[in-house]
Amino acid sequence: MKPMTMEQVLSDCDSEDEVDDDVADLEDRRMLDDFVDVMKDEKQMMHLWNSFVRKQRVLADGHIPWACEAFSKLHGQDLVQTPALLWCWRLFMIKLWNHGLLDARSMNNCNVILEKFQSQDMDQ
Repeated sequence: MKPMTMEQVLSDCDSEDEVDDDVADLEDRRMLDDFVDVMKDEKQMMHLWNSFVRKQRVLADGHIPWACEAFSKLHGQDLVQTPALLWCWRLFMIKLWNHGLLDARSMNNCNVILEKFQSQDMDQ
């Protein structure tokens, strides 16, 4: 842990509001382990999404289209290399679309991103 600067000491920011990503990831994995009727790939997908949403501070429904595209860019390589994980991601996007949180254009953009990763994967 590095020492605080004088500005940090004198600021009005409360460090208790900060989220320790490692602790949050551990708690998320523990919570997902409690789901016995969920496959391993689904748990991994949920963990990746939960972690991404927390770190990017996705707070509003209107952020979901951007978040899905950014998530596809960030995790696209891993998703296309694990077909079961890719399937879980696509089903999740369909669920978001069914709830009116993801529009068709953004879903298409995500699939185009994933297709680019797939074509890069095939070229190697």
